[in-house]
Amino acid sequence: MSFTHIITTSFNVPSVSWKQTRDGKNTLTNEWFMDRIDIFDKYCLPSFKNQTNKNFWWIVFFDVNTPEFYKERIKEIEKEFPRFKPYFVNDLEEKKLKFPEIIPEYTAGSSYLITTDVDNDDMLHREYVDTIHRLFRPINNLVIDLRRGLQLTRTSGNEAFITEYYSVANPFVSLVESVQDFKTVTHHFHHQYRDFKDIAVFDEKPLYIQFIHQNNLMNKTFDNKRFYKIDFSDYGLKDEDHFTISFYKTLIYNIKRYTNFLTSKRS
Repeated sequence: MSFTHIITTSFNVPSVSWKQTRDGKNTLTNEWFMDRIDIFDKYCLPSFKNQTNKNFWWIVFFDVNTPEFYKERIKEIEKEFPRFKPYFVNDLEEKKLKFPEIIPEYTAGSSYLITTDVDNDDMLHREYVDTIHRLFRPINNLVIDLRRGLQLTRTSGNEAFITEYYSVANPFVSLVESVQDFKTVTHHFHHQYRDFKDIAVFDEKPLYIQFIHQNNLMNKTFDNKRFYKIDFSDYGLKDEDHFTISFYKTLIYNIKRYTNFLTSKRS
């Protein structure tokens, strides 16, 4: 059975619930946008271009009041990467109404729709899309749950540490629906998909990176095992944009973490 895969991203869509970053700075300012477009260009966009399977559409929503300078950059991205489709809306409510209206433009000849929602600072492993497609089954409301990923927490400049990430029904979940009756993956909070009847699971290796930085809204670093080695080329990053991960800091952290675990087991 044929399907259309649509990945959505809300870039700078105004929302009453999103006024400040983790550091207490105002969002959607020019300073915020400069930082976020830099992150997008260096980390998120290259990971989409790097997908081994490009049979998807990437619909990205922007604020209608985005400065013209950045709108020109958005046009350039669409030319560079035709799978990228920008749409401009006034606010989150308009985006919610507009998205279902847009979908039929992309689903001609398809029986099923796969929807995925990612942030503009996420990084996808080159096999992310292909894995979703391999897990596809012609089942309405099938949840495709890629449970294993990584968290990259930037400490300063290009220095960071990498943390293991494993979660059921996490933000990288996808939903399969009939094109005749769909609500899309954003209709429910991601954690609610753990209660769906049909779930296809993949957890053999990490397939995405959640980027933790000072301008995040909600994401936090989990106290999990850390890694010092990662192939950033799997995520499409240029050599100059690779992060430096300290082997010694990673080792010391993991030893302390394991020691604390043993201590807690004895008590």
